[in-house]
Amino acid sequence: MVFFSPPSLSIFQGGLVKAGLDVAQIWLDGDETLVNAVDREGHTLPINMVDGHAITHDPLVVLVNEGSASASEILAGALHDNGRAILVGHKTFGKGKIQSVTELHDGSALFVTVAKYLSPALHDIDHVGITPDVQCTTDMLSSPKESLLKNKSSVSSLEADSCIMVAEHELDVQESRGTAS
Repeated sequence: MVFFSPPSLSIFQGGLVKAGLDVAQIWLDGDETLVNAVDREGHTLPINMVDGHAITHDPLVVLVNEGSASASEILAGALHDNGRAILVGHKTFGKGKIQSVTELHDGSALFVTVAKYLSPALHDIDHVGITPDVQCTTDMLSSPKESLLKNKSSVSSLEADSCIMVAEHELDVQESRGTAS
C-alpha cells in the first residue's frame, strides 16, 4: 500500500514545475501527458513523459488543500487525470500561470505572464484550482474517529486528522477491490 503523505501536497505551496513533473514520472508509466501549456494565442502544447516507469502500481492517494499551488497542482493533476491517484482533501489554490521573470538593474524583477497550465484532461488550473475526488471535513468521520480513539491508547494529531483518515479509507477500498489507481 502506498500512502503519499509525507510531504503531502496539502502543505507543498508550489515550487518549481520541473520538480513536480519529475515526481509525477516516478508514479506514471509510458508517455502520458503531464500538463498542457496554453500560450496567449490559445495554442496548446502538451508536455509528455518519455518512456516512464512507475516505481509501483499500488493504490495511490494524494492529499491536497488550498495551500497546494503551482507545481503541486500540476503534480496532482497529472496523477489524477492519468488515472493513477485519487485526490483527497480540499480544493487547491489555483495558480497555473507560466511567467517570464526579468531581473531589473535595481535588483527588483518584472514578472510577465506568458501562458497558463491546463491539466492533462484540459481542466484550467489558474484561478480555478483542482477539486479533489473526495472532500473531507473535520466532522465527516466523527464516528470512526471516536472508535479509533477508544481502541488506541494514544493517537497523534496527524493520525486523528479527518483527511488522513479519509485517505486511508480510500486506500483500503482500492486495495480490497484489487485495483491500483
